[in-house]
Amino acid sequence: MIGETKPGFTRAEEPIPSECYVGGSSMSDREALVDRIYEAAVVPELWPGVLHDIAELAGCFGGIIFTTTARGITRWTGSDEGKRFFDAFLANRAAQEDNVRLKRGIEAKRHGFFGTHELYGRTERESSAVYTEFLLPNGWGYAAGSVLPMPNGDLAVFDLERRFADGPVSAEELAQLNALWPHMARSAALSIRLQLQRARAIVDTLDKAGMPAAILSGQDRILAANSAFEAMKEQVVFLAHGKLALADVASNRLLAQALHAIRASVTTMNSIPVPAQADSSAAVIHALPLPGEASDVFYGATAIVIVTKLDRSTSPSAEILTGLFDLTPAEATVANRILAGLSVNEVAIERRISRETVRSQVKKILAKTGSQSQADFIRRLAPLAI
Repeated sequence: MIGETKPGFTRAEEPIPSECYVGGSSMSDREALVDRIYEAAVVPELWPGVLHDIAELAGCFGGIIFTTTARGITRWTGSDEGKRFFDAFLANRAAQEDNVRLKRGIEAKRHGFFGTHELYGRTERESSAVYTEFLLPNGWGYAAGSVLPMPNGDLAVFDLERRFADGPVSAEELAQLNALWPHMARSAALSIRLQLQRARAIVDTLDKAGMPAAILSGQDRILAANSAFEAMKEQVVFLAHGKLALADVASNRLLAQALHAIRASVTTMNSIPVPAQADSSAAVIHALPLPGEASDVFYGATAIVIVTKLDRSTSPSAEILTGLFDLTPAEATVANRILAGLSVNEVAIERRISRETVRSQVKKILAKTGSQSQADFIRRLAPLAI
């Protein structure tokens, strides 16, 4: 059982010489590894190398960290061999859907590392698809793991993979891992605190510039928002569990599509018109990716949403329309004239182009601005008229 063997002692309770530990590495090497664990809290890109060295301590071929929610695995990183292992796992749907290792690891609620062989017997192992369809056919099967609850409600899992022929991770190797576990847990918590401070600094700076803004996680949870954004209660809906939505159905659909595209690293329109509500002027929400932040497996900020308020005194030109809604120059010009009250025929005459061309451009404008009809487009973007 984890916790019965004290870090730094064998089963016979014989102290390990201070100058060495598992693998014959010196104590200075171990201290250097602890330093790198904490450095990874500030520079998440260091985790793959750190995981490689931690895995070697336990006689494992690769290490992975991933975060998971009820909906499944959200973010992950690993050593080189760990990445190859996990890529194969994520490509195997049967293994993911019937994963006794993850299920029993979460249920165990162990404080520290455990060997997967401690969680269940041979019968359960041979009836789970993660073993029969994935691990055993590839010569894998044993591992050391740890499940760490995170402040945002996610679970962080440290996974050190071992070949089946090498047998289960020993008590001595688990003890060495448990000597490092407190540092790994603190590094994860430190990473979250540092990144949240950075997120708050970003949105607070935008607040001083008069721009409502919020930073979102990969699950579209609000990680940080400034007071100007929180004040948009007529247009922004703050849901349970920190989720974000927009009061306008069409705008909310566009926001959901933009955030999904950001998570999938797909380039798409990321400017969402938001209609005026009561005393709140119309606005445009820009959803922008934060690829650098996503490298932090514990934190996982993926997007920042910035709001541009619109009113008649600051109505943008056709050129600014182009930037706000990803319109072509021709589409922006037509949009500007429609907002000014001209009909399709009048725009065609003014522009000296056919009515069919104008109608085609209007259809594209409606699609890009999330409008259902020309009247809906005018209602939603009336503050842009000049």
